[in-house]
Amino acid sequence: MRNSALWATTTRLENLTPHEVAVMVGDSIIRVPPSGRVVRLNSHCDACGEVMGIPVSTCVEGKPRNLPEPEEGVVYLVSSVVAKQVKRWDVLCPDTSEDGAIRDGNGYIVAVKRLQSFVD
Repeated sequence: MRNSALWATTTRLENLTPHEVAVMVGDSIIRVPPSGRVVRLNSHCDACGEVMGIPVSTCVEGKPRNLPEPEEGVVYLVSSVVAKQVKRWDVLCPDTSEDGAIRDGNGYIVAVKRLQSFVD
């Protein structure tokens, strides 16, 4: 894990999603509330047809907006769509995969077991 040493110096998680992020660590759940700042990707969409009378568009995702510059000791939590586009060591997302998420009886995510990085 190339970034382990960098992550070991993290002193703060900043949640840049509109939802609380809950991560199971051992027997406890760490809850990271939304910071109030949300990162989204700029996108451009064009109409390309319709299905059963419902318009369909094709979209191209662009650069993120509201993503802070790297700050020493800070890891930013974002959506997987943003993390895949950005590919920065300090930008992670919750792992909501089948074996990464803890779900309740209705299938809703209660917490995740780990975070994801998309840095090559």
